[in-house]
Amino acid sequence: MIHLSTRLFPVWAILLSVTAFFFPNMFSELRPAIIPLLSVVMFCMGMTLKWPDFKEIVKSPKIILIGVLLQYFVMPLSAFLISRSLGLSPEFVAGMVLVGSSAGGTASNVICYLAKGNVALSITLTMASTLIAVFAMPVFSLLYLHQIVHVPFLNMLLSILQMVLIPVLAGTTLNTLLGAGIKKSVRFYLFFYYCYCRYNCYNRRS
Repeated sequence: MIHLSTRLFPVWAILLSVTAFFFPNMFSELRPAIIPLLSVVMFCMGMTLKWPDFKEIVKSPKIILIGVLLQYFVMPLSAFLISRSLGLSPEFVAGMVLVGSSAGGTASNVICYLAKGNVALSITLTMASTLIAVFAMPVFSLLYLHQIVHVPFLNMLLSILQMVLIPVLAGTTLNTLLGAGIKKSVRFYLFFYYCYCRYNCYNRRS
């Protein structure tokens, strides 16, 4: 049953996105659970890994460097060029550039896991890009928009600790010590994570 639900993930994503867009109030009372649930999801991500997985990533720093360069060179530039080519207003150009300069979130780690990708690399890139975003977003906003955008460094650092670093470290340690027997229910939480994630996105738009 869990395996089938996971395979139908694109269907759930579309249905939940449409529902959250048209009926955001259905999820509004669940807002306080977003951060705890994200932490649970990243703990589950950690339970799919062992410490040797991260050791292999550290041995190949070029991969992390390439990922960061793609994140902070290709994406902001592409956002700027696309918005300009479409003749968007300055407000939309600013929004496009800011989104392009933003770090990858925990949703990318979940998608990577479901796609059977390198989860350790995905998590490492998420933490690296989030830390770099503190400096990169003001630089790119000044370069493309000629404006300074304030980035709350302490809040971002705290969110990394709460939602990524501590849960992943705990899950990885537990899996390294106890083995694969604890991983059977990992995918069970992914559906609920995406529900909250879509709600948070569309509620801000509304």
